[in-house]
Amino acid sequence: MSYNVKQFGAVGDGIALDHEAIQAAMDECSRAGGGTVEVPAGTYLCGTLHLRSNISLYLEMGATILGADNSSLFPEICKTPYGNLPGQIQALIWADEVENVSITGQGTIDGGGSSPLPPSVASGVKFRPALAFYRDCKNVKILDITLQYSCFWTLHLMRCDEVMIRGVTILANADRINTDGIDPDGCRNVIISDCNIKTGDDCIVIKSTEGDLCENITVTNCVLSSRHAALKIGTEAIGPIRNITFNNCVIHNTDVALALYMKDGSVYENMVFSNMIIEARSEFPILLDITPRYYKEPTYGRIRNITFDNITITSSGRCLIEGTPDHPIENVRFRNLIWNVSGPYKTQNPIKPPGARRVDIDLDRTNYAIHPYQFIAAHVDGLLLRDIRIQNKQSDKLADRGCLFTEHVHRLTVEHMDSSDVPPGMQPILNRSSEY
Repeated sequence: MSYNVKQFGAVGDGIALDHEAIQAAMDECSRAGGGTVEVPAGTYLCGTLHLRSNISLYLEMGATILGADNSSLFPEICKTPYGNLPGQIQALIWADEVENVSITGQGTIDGGGSSPLPPSVASGVKFRPALAFYRDCKNVKILDITLQYSCFWTLHLMRCDEVMIRGVTILANADRINTDGIDPDGCRNVIISDCNIKTGDDCIVIKSTEGDLCENITVTNCVLSSRHAALKIGTEAIGPIRNITFNNCVIHNTDVALALYMKDGSVYENMVFSNMIIEARSEFPILLDITPRYYKEPTYGRIRNITFDNITITSSGRCLIEGTPDHPIENVRFRNLIWNVSGPYKTQNPIKPPGARRVDIDLDRTNYAIHPYQFIAAHVDGLLLRDIRIQNKQSDKLADRGCLFTEHVHRLTVEHMDSSDVPPGMQPILNRSSEY
């Protein structure tokens, strides 16, 4: 059965509020056992829409659901599940404990956050609804749609199972903070493919904010651009995150490309990053880091069994792999990697990124970022670098770094790692207190 929202009183002129009419169409569709709710061309100004089970919300080409700038139309769904961070979750699209639900079509869902909102302004703004929030849902599909200008995270999936996101375009204002693209949070069995994502914060970030197991997720065939991280694990991660693949992605105009931030005592394991072309501008565009969020009351986690394979990266930055003395990062493999060094690394007080704003980090910790090497590894048990090529692409400038610095690295294997140039007098590989 099909239900056209205009038959329920929707106007679609961008002026009249249409959420009650669209909601009535979805409710009637659900009561009848399910079907398709059709949204024809037009602009439909809306507050929160609550998705129901067994419904396909279909937006025709030229149809836009637009979030209204009125906080009273967006009820609080729950408090933010991010530790002691105050706040509440509101959303334009909300699905709670539903199954067999999809959003499809060539239309657009617009959160209304197209204007810039820098950090100094955002900190004082309480009304920042997500574009879509799914909680405890099963068999979710989001196909071919455009999701744009969320005021907060674009697509937040919490404890969802059997999710397919395919052919989706996500756009966010680059000057707005916290405008993530897709956040699988304690989810299982997720496929994200063929998406084009441009965000003001992380493009795709996998979390476990409430301690739920997050597993069996694949991301493939995506084009990603971000003011922060393109593909990221954490930082809010209490429960285990495992069995993740990121494959066949192009990452461009991005700060951090690939990052695993361990802050809250989780376990990250069994992950593969493969077949990627990357252009990134951060000091450390590839980063694996175990640093407790609060060093006075630390909660340590583990990172293990991580593979990077067949990657070409152009960046002035470097790669950092850092565990702790009692919790080393375990079994990391880099294979078939070309690093085109596009500029000098930061020589004045280089430090690794904190990974989050809500941190209290020991200022007296050892700063491994000061070492002038392309790959820096500390407190690692099991590190393989095979077929690594570092190419100086800085025009007529001399190379400013060696290949590999290690300290407290056990079971280190280096095979066919070379550089087009190394500064005079510098060892290409400097191995300190390590065991081969």
